[in-house]
Amino acid sequence: MEEKSASIWKTSLTYGFYLALISIAISVVIWAGGLLESMGLFGGIFIGLGSFLITFIVLFIFAKSYRIKDLGGYASFGDIFKFAMLVILISTIISLIYTYIFNAFIDPDYMEHIMAVMQQKTLDFMEGKGVPDAQMDKAIEKFKEIPTMAKTLRQTALNGLIGGAIISLIVAAIVKKKEEGSIE
Repeated sequence: MEEKSASIWKTSLTYGFYLALISIAISVVIWAGGLLESMGLFGGIFIGLGSFLITFIVLFIFAKSYRIKDLGGYASFGDIFKFAMLVILISTIISLIYTYIFNAFIDPDYMEHIMAVMQQKTLDFMEGKGVPDAQMDKAIEKFKEIPTMAKTLRQTALNGLIGGAIISLIVAAIVKKKEEGSIE
C-alpha cells in the first residue's frame, strides 16, 4: 500500500508538470499568435473547448499509462479519479504561477488589450444584428472593469479545478478496469 501511495505522488507530480507545460505552451501560442484577437467574437469559446479536449486526451493517456505501469493493468474508478485530480491540482498550481508571471511581468497590459478587442467585436456584432443603442451601451458597460490580478488568478484556479474535476470523472469512468473475477 505504501508503494502504491508513493507511486501515485511521484507519477502525479511528473504528469502534472507535463500537463502544465502543455497548457502553458497553448497559452503562449494563443498569445504570440494573437488568436483571441484574430478569431471572431466566439473565438474564446472555441479556444476553451479546444483546451478542454486537449486536456481530456492528455489526461486519458496519462491515466491509462498510470493504470498499466503503476497499478499492474487494473484500477478502480477511485484510484484513477484520485490520480487524475492530483495531476490536475499540480498542473493548476504551476499554471497559476505562470499566469501570475505572465500578467505581472511578460505582458501586464494583455487583459486590458483583450477587453478592448472583445468590446469592439461585441459592438460590431451587435451593430450587424441591429441591436438598439441602449442595449449596446449596457453590454459595453460590462467591459469597463478590467479584471484584477487576484480575480484573474482566482478564475484560473476555478476553471482548472472545476474543469479538471469534470474531465477526471470522465477519464476515471473510461480508464478504470477491474480484474477478472473481482466485484466492484
